[in-house]
Order: sequence, then C-alpha cells, then structure tokens
Amino acid sequence: MDTNTRSVAVDGMGGDFAPLAVVDGVLLAAKSGVPVLVFGPEAELIALLSEREPAWRDLGIVVSGTSEVIEMAEEPVHAVRRKPHSSLVAAVRAVAEGKAGGVFSAGNSGALMAAAVFVLGREEGIERPAIAGVLPTLQGSVVALDLGANVDCRPHHLEQFGYLGAAYARRLFNISKPRVALLSNGAERGKGSALVKQAAELLQQSSLHFIGNVEPAAVMQHATDVVVCDGFSGNVFLKTLEATAGMFRHLLRHDAAMVRLLEERFGESAQSGARLLGVRGVVLVGHGASHAQAVARAIQKTHTIILAEK
Repeated sequence: MDTNTRSVAVDGMGGDFAPLAVVDGVLLAAKSGVPVLVFGPEAELIALLSEREPAWRDLGIVVSGTSEVIEMAEEPVHAVRRKPHSSLVAAVRAVAEGKAGGVFSAGNSGALMAAAVFVLGREEGIERPAIAGVLPTLQGSVVALDLGANVDCRPHHLEQFGYLGAAYARRLFNISKPRVALLSNGAERGKGSALVKQAAELLQQSSLHFIGNVEPAAVMQHATDVVVCDGFSGNVFLKTLEATAGMFRHLLRHDAAMVRLLEERFGESAQSGARLLGVRGVVLVGHGASHAQAVARAIQKTHTIILAEK
C-alpha cells in the first residue's frame, strides 16, 4: 500500500474549534505515525503548524490549500454544490482521486454526507448513508445508526440501516448473525411511531436476525448488537447519553477513579468519530465540539480502518 492510500484526508476547517483544534489533533496523530493530508487556507494552516511544531513537514503532514469553508449552519446540499473548493469537499475528493485512503471532518455532518454521496457515490442498494456509532454498554458494545445523517426517514431506509449495521457489527465484533433491533418507546410488538411500526414489518420479513423493539435501557444492557433508528431519534439518544455521562462526571468529580471510568466508557474518549456507512469509501464524522485529543483519536481511527479494509 503506497503512502497516498494510507493517508487520512482531514478537513482543517471543520468543527467548532477549527482550525486550531484540528491542527493540534493533526500533529498528535502524525506523531503517532499517521500520514495526514490536511485541507484549508494554506497560509493559515502552515503558520499554525509552524508555530506548534517547526519540523511538522518531517511528520508526514501535507497541507493542501483551499479557498472556501462550509460553515456549520449552512444547508448541506446547497453548500456542497456552491462551494466545490471548500476544505470539506476537497478532503472527500482526495479519497475519490486516490490521494488519501479515507477522510475525517468534524464540520457540518450533513455537508460531509452530501459530499460523500456526490463525490464517492453510494453503495449498491443504499438510498441514504447513515452515521454509525459504537456505543459502550454494561456488557459490550452496540452499533447504533442513524445518529444524525437523516432526520426524516421512510420505513425502507430503516431496513437498509439494519443491513448496514449488521454488516458493520459482523466486522467489528466477529459475530456471524448480529441481533438487530429497532429503538422504540416499548419492547412490545406494535409499539412506536408509524415509522417504527412499518419498519418493524419490513425488518421482520428480512433476512436479518431481527429481535424486535428495544427501549434505551435495554440497549445499554446489551440486549442487541445493532440498534436502528431515524437520525432524529438517534441523535437525541446519543446526546442524552453524553449529557448523562457529563452530569455524573460532575457529581462524582471528587472520585477520580469513577471519573476515569466514565471518561473511558461514556465520555469524549469513547467518541472518536462515527463511521458514515453506505458510501464507497472510508468516511468518519467527528463531533462538532471536538478538541485536539478527539481529533487525533478520530484520525487514528480512520487510519486503522483504512489499513484494515485495504
């Protein structure tokens, strides 16, 4: 595998604390041996890198200048079409052109999905890619999707998420028949919104090992290997978990051992970027509030996936 296909393309202007947090994260990742191709305003990125680490060029970091930035609040599809020379779109294009093996951005997640669809294309049979995260539970981990890419879904989209999640869980957990469940307000058959009820019927008829509905508490008890939901419900579920972990960290701030445990299992350390499934390439979505350590972990995770899937 050549250096290009091992490199991680990074949106240098993506995230609430970009470009500084991204530059610091890039340096941390590069010092761990990850080759990085970072996109953004060339002079600004070079100045920041040089200030932080004068010998940054020796670390395998390459800066690629771009002239546009997609802001967090911009409408995704319009922004991607209007700003083809943005750092986000250019980073995705680097994967399509073979200049990098995968891409990471902590910027506008909708724009990242749109760029991935337009530039890399969707996998066969998939209408909408989904953001998949790996959630820690009391007894293991669960693949959860969609965590925010698709706020409005149709029943067959959730069925497709089930197939994407099951395939991902097979690779991650080395299990042949992952249990797939639907996130709902009750475990009983027939519970849930019209979307959940109709999706349950499709999943029941599918070739997946569908076990029915699960409530959030059951997810955290590892009652399933894959939990499927629309992007609105999934994003609220994820943010509720993050907020709960943050509350307990505050309450237990004087118990150093417990705080470390929470950080390891449910805190920012567990949020090292979520995989965008359903597109033809390795794409990781970062939390908008990612600081340097989270950026570095996400870049390292992207690199690990690149090496594993080549």
